[in-house]
Amino acid sequence: MNRELNAYEVNKVKTCARAKLGEYRKINDIMGYQIFSILQICARVIYYPLGKDAPWGFTRLTGSQNNVQHEKPFVAINTSIPSDCQVFAAAHELYHIWYGKNSGNDEKLASRFAAEFLVDEVLLRQELDLRSTGEITIKSILQLCEIFAVPYRTMVRRLNETGMISEQKMAELLAISEKDIECFRRRYSFVMPKADERVVMDNLPELAATAYEKGLITFEKLEYLLGLSNLTPEDIAIDKAPEYEFPTDDEIDSIMEE
Repeated sequence: MNRELNAYEVNKVKTCARAKLGEYRKINDIMGYQIFSILQICARVIYYPLGKDAPWGFTRLTGSQNNVQHEKPFVAINTSIPSDCQVFAAAHELYHIWYGKNSGNDEKLASRFAAEFLVDEVLLRQELDLRSTGEITIKSILQLCEIFAVPYRTMVRRLNETGMISEQKMAELLAISEKDIECFRRRYSFVMPKADERVVMDNLPELAATAYEKGLITFEKLEYLLGLSNLTPEDIAIDKAPEYEFPTDDEIDSIMEE
């Protein structure tokens, strides 16, 4: 069943988002790209270019007993999508990590949680007041998108959820095509969120480097493990140890003469 959230669900999600912001000391702080640091605390994260049409992200919860997780869950973030969409995906997946999957309407709950967590209403009003010209325009919305590092359509819906724009105004703003949104970003000189296509396998590079430095794996094994993250030993300042060379006959003669 996929329906609109009711008032009880919205209030519960708001409470959850506010509680988590307090837990991570972010009540008076704009989240933005800090979301990835929080995700890293709560999960093993793989960043991988899954394709523009693939899901923005997904979570694999590990086994639990009595609602207690014994291991960190795995989260994948699709780096084929723009950076602001990756931010939203990270917050969306945090909902699944913290609150699981309890209902058929879970995706809408996760999306609303992400919006509340990334764009706190108090901070949104403060930022809008600083730039208010009496009317919320495309330019002011895109500016807010840049400040909070969230997609345009997320910000438009957030402005409606907080009562700053009407349903009709929201519909008009959401009807603007992606191509036109890009044109407006260029017109007003805003940064264009782009896909970075990065490949990061949690802390695999760090673990591989440490294992090599302790003599637990060969240089070739190190190259293989780093290759999974599109890295080379040189990228992390590790040079291959020179191979042992046997002394020449002349060198042996010289040693024997001493």
